[in-house]
Amino acid sequence: MTTHLNLEEIFAGLDDVEWPHIGFSYAEFPAEKLRTIGSADAEVAREAVGDFWAAMNTRAPRYPATVECIPFLARLCAAGVFVGELLELLHSVAYGLNQPRDDQDALVAAVAAELPLLLPRLDDPDEDNRRWTIGIIALCGRSREAAEAIRGRWTREPDSDLRTEMLNACRHADPEIAAELSVAAIAPQEAPELRLAATLSLVLADALWTPELAAAATAWALPGDDVESAERWFDTSTGDWKETDRDDKFVELLGLLAGRGALAEAAALAQAVLAVDGPGEGFRRRRALSGIDELCGEYRGAPVLLAPLLVPLVADEDAAVAEQVLAVLHRIGPEGRLAADAVLAVADSRDGSDDELADKALGVLLDLGDPRAVPLLARDLPRRRNALEVAIGRSWRGGGSTAPFDPALLDAARDLLRNPDRRNSSAPRHLCSLLASWGAEAAPALPELYSLLDKNPQHAPAAIAAVAAGTDAAAEAAARLTALADAASSYDRMFAADALHKLTGDAAPLVAALGQGLAGVLYELRYAMPRAGQLGAAGEPLLPRLRELLAYDDRGWTTDDRMAAASSMYAIAGDAVADELLPVLSTALDKRSAAATWLVRRIGIPAASLAPQLAPLLGSLRTALAAAGALLALARSGPGKALPDPIGSDGVISHDDLAEVLLTIVEYGGRTKVAIALLRQLGGGTFEPAAVDALRRILANEHRPPPIGYELDRIHNDQDRVAAIGAALAE
Repeated sequence: MTTHLNLEEIFAGLDDVEWPHIGFSYAEFPAEKLRTIGSADAEVAREAVGDFWAAMNTRAPRYPATVECIPFLARLCAAGVFVGELLELLHSVAYGLNQPRDDQDALVAAVAAELPLLLPRLDDPDEDNRRWTIGIIALCGRSREAAEAIRGRWTREPDSDLRTEMLNACRHADPEIAAELSVAAIAPQEAPELRLAATLSLVLADALWTPELAAAATAWALPGDDVESAERWFDTSTGDWKETDRDDKFVELLGLLAGRGALAEAAALAQAVLAVDGPGEGFRRRRALSGIDELCGEYRGAPVLLAPLLVPLVADEDAAVAEQVLAVLHRIGPEGRLAADAVLAVADSRDGSDDELADKALGVLLDLGDPRAVPLLARDLPRRRNALEVAIGRSWRGGGSTAPFDPALLDAARDLLRNPDRRNSSAPRHLCSLLASWGAEAAPALPELYSLLDKNPQHAPAAIAAVAAGTDAAAEAAARLTALADAASSYDRMFAADALHKLTGDAAPLVAALGQGLAGVLYELRYAMPRAGQLGAAGEPLLPRLRELLAYDDRGWTTDDRMAAASSMYAIAGDAVADELLPVLSTALDKRSAAATWLVRRIGIPAASLAPQLAPLLGSLRTALAAAGALLALARSGPGKALPDPIGSDGVISHDDLAEVLLTIVEYGGRTKVAIALLRQLGGGTFEPAAVDALRRILANEHRPPPIGYELDRIHNDQDRVAAIGAALAE
């Protein structure tokens, strides 16, 4: 098993690497450190291994030296030097531990190239060494040689957990060999997790779904099996903590079945697992719920099919299960309304035994628009922080509606404002938003809002202006806001003056406050710039400073900051400043600034010379919508006429290609309504037949678009997309 390599063979070519030119944190001289690992002094050698751990797993964008070290580390490992430590190190590098890096593909390829040296470790007597080797195989992609090595070890591996990991790794290395091994591995006498892994491999190989496969897929959930909880981890795709395996094969199997059109079969598997009572039921349910959550996120038809399975679990004795159910209901929206009664029962908690769960349940009830939610919020307002956020439309989901006016809730809000000891630190700003949304109906709360002016000068002014507008209290409110604007710091003064402007229409205090803010520090500048534009022509006194900010260059100042100044200039002066903005816009477009693209769209024809710089921005969903809108703004056409082909200065893009870009945005990007409006504009006020056909295909697609980055509200966004397309086609 140990490769007979001497030190000369292990370090062959070591001195040929140009180490000083490729930088290596924590190991300034990699060649010397590598030789130290082979030292006879065990303590010094172990310290060198530790240095490589620190260097190769540093959170940094790129260490090319890591790739150069991998062959030498693999040879040391193959020769029996620090086998366990080096296998774990190579696994961590291929896995991308503590990264991101921008060279992960190169790292994986470098480790994969050394697999022939590492495969003999599948027969290592140390179980951990075998496990690390299997893990490396799983990360290295297709490899017939690795799959054959697994086949050779298969019948000799005594540990059932390792056999499961071997099969999972083999599925990555060679799915055909994995499927061959899986035929016998689904047998009832095999370990449950191995049977699940085998089922997954067979489904990947397009095997016919049978009762035998269904039994193998759920064997791990048999009654009486006490399943240990997995390590808790944070799922960035949903914003939730999960208590199941990060790479859960049952969840993956449900997704594979749904992906091949067997959503009903996937739902049946989840239902079968949820129905199993007894020891370990909490973990089983959380595992099934993770699968349900993913199916609802991927498939538009899944919530209607799966929501009924959630209802009995809303009040589950396992708080982690109940919390996970509420999170899924929160995400799926209207399809979760059949669980409203069950959610109400949890939200209607009076004893305070589990306030956090009751708070989340009330948030779901509010999000569903259930009329029974507001009275509960009024009754328990001091204890319902999450529900209050949902009530004002600031849940992480982002789609909650502001709670309708309710006298009891108004009384509760006033009481909470009068009693600081009963509220959390975020309550004042949330209550300000709630009261502001009610306008004059919340006028009785003005005394409480006035009391917030000293300690919450950034939130109370806007609420006071919204509540006092059009009432007998407007004059007093204006006087109090004026007093605050005169006495506040330069930053807080802008909030007071902005509220005063909204209440009275007097722009002078706001112009003065913004002028001071535009001369302030970075966070003051970032607040002041967009509000200067909102003044329109009244903001003309601010133009000289905004013009200076176009060329401002200080620490932290970005292209988007420069575009905020340019946008405000145009909002104040219009086409009179268009020519002086073009050079700044051109520079920003070269940096692929979406903000610059939106401003070009607003300027229109005077910015026609920038059209060639817009075309490259059509290739990214981040900038495509703004670029398409800008190009259409630069095109010339009469009312009711389709835009010309080609579009843009010197034929930047064809008519059909731009239509394709817009349809791609509708299918995968955000701001669907804007993209649809541009499609209609492209057709001269109506949809062209090809666009109608494409929109119908998008609407008929069962798959939701893939998430864009950290998109927590994927389901809600897709529901909005579907509604917008349906409304457009119905017109």
